[in-house]
Amino acid sequence: MNLMTSTMTTTPMTTTDDWGGALEAVAASLGLTLIASRQFHSEATGEGFTTGHEVDVEAADGSRETQIVYAASHPRGRERPGVLRLRDDDSGQRIDIWLYPRDPRLPALAAAVFPAAAGVLLERLGLDATGLALEIVAYRPGKRAVVRMTTATGILYLKVVKPEAVDLIRSRHELWQRHGLPVPGVRASASDGIVVLDTLPGAPAIGILPGIAAGDAFLDALDRLVARINSVPSETAARASLVARLDWYRRRLEVIAPDSRADLERTRELIAEHYARGGPPPSITVHGDLHLGQVFVDPVNPTEIVGVLDIDTAGLGDPTDDAAALVAHLLVTAEHRDGVGEPGLAETARSLADRSRRRWARGDDPGFAARATAITATHLLGHALSGSVSVPTAVRLSAAVFADFAASEDESALTTASHSSHTDAET
Repeated sequence: MNLMTSTMTTTPMTTTDDWGGALEAVAASLGLTLIASRQFHSEATGEGFTTGHEVDVEAADGSRETQIVYAASHPRGRERPGVLRLRDDDSGQRIDIWLYPRDPRLPALAAAVFPAAAGVLLERLGLDATGLALEIVAYRPGKRAVVRMTTATGILYLKVVKPEAVDLIRSRHELWQRHGLPVPGVRASASDGIVVLDTLPGAPAIGILPGIAAGDAFLDALDRLVARINSVPSETAARASLVARLDWYRRRLEVIAPDSRADLERTRELIAEHYARGGPPPSITVHGDLHLGQVFVDPVNPTEIVGVLDIDTAGLGDPTDDAAALVAHLLVTAEHRDGVGEPGLAETARSLADRSRRRWARGDDPGFAARATAITATHLLGHALSGSVSVPTAVRLSAAVFADFAASEDESALTTASHSSHTDAET
């Protein structure tokens, strides 16, 4: 394992790191001394967590450099090349550690994030690399990365995925395009885990909230988009509904917020109760994670949808998963806007979430609203696990979602009772 200087732009670092002992062992194995480490990333995976660390190390000659290191607790499977596996003699816990960008599950990552290597990669795929500039848009360790590549001829997005996912992602994009869905075209792909996508027109809807929230035209357009997605034939399953991992979410959140254990258990009970009330879900084609960051609109006419991103998780599933992802994302967006002193945008996001939720009452699927309520609350727990909101905030937002559902049921019951009274009087 050779040290490589990282080109990745990281988020602001903390000044402490609980993984110091493991990182010291990694440095020592390379003949280096750990000077300092700062954790900047954490996400739950399997039965543990994957964390990212910026580390300062010193060589025997006194020279210093900074590296990006990722660590995964409770790894599954056998040891992998380029990964250092450590074991705590006291607890028995195993830890896998690797240097970015040598992600053991994304073998093409190193070729995509360094300009010289990326240029060779583009040329190998028959694409122009003149004036190449790179920007890492997203990276989820062991899962995927997205790199924006700007050249003299335009902008492409290079998606780094697990090698076994390439053919499925390419064929899914081509299938959706044939059925009139405005997804990015696939410019090229490679079996080692590369999919190159064209740029979508427009801009993400989440960045134009005031424009899309004026009236119901955008929500009507979104309903039409969802109906088109539902009509695409699929043979494979979508990503499993988040509610299927409810107990796992609760266990992971209790680790990071033990003081919220009782609130998390009550939220889990309410989610399970509401989901059961919704009855068996249908199985039709869904996006799998449809929120306003995935939907692109015309900036001049923001109620016109011109693109949809990230269909890696699409397939046969419950349409309430997409409805719930949209509302949960809006509620979290509102919290963020409040947090940065933008109450107007926060209220706009909440209003759009409320109006979207009111569309859950569906005669063809009476259990839709109950299931969507449960999955929305599960999404909120997922946002807490990723650090988008705090655990108490996720619990509070979930409680409000359940209260809204109860209020809508009461309103529906009153409407039904009123209608019955009028009918009896006329009779």
